[in-house]
Amino acid sequence: MNIRKNFEALFLAVAALGLVASFATANARPIEIAESAAPTIDMASIQTVVVSAPRLAAR
Repeated sequence: MNIRKNFEALFLAVAALGLVASFATANARPIEIAESAAPTIDMASIQTVVVSAPRLAAR
């Protein structure tokens, strides 16, 4: 029974330490998104496929 309580205390301590570490390092490495790296889409060059077929009857 005593071992179970010790593991519970160890788990809570590790969880609290992880929570504090995540808040401490949240702003350490911000992500920067470069606008020039994003590909541009030209709507005139997009190919469109139109499929026309009769519907299958539900049985």
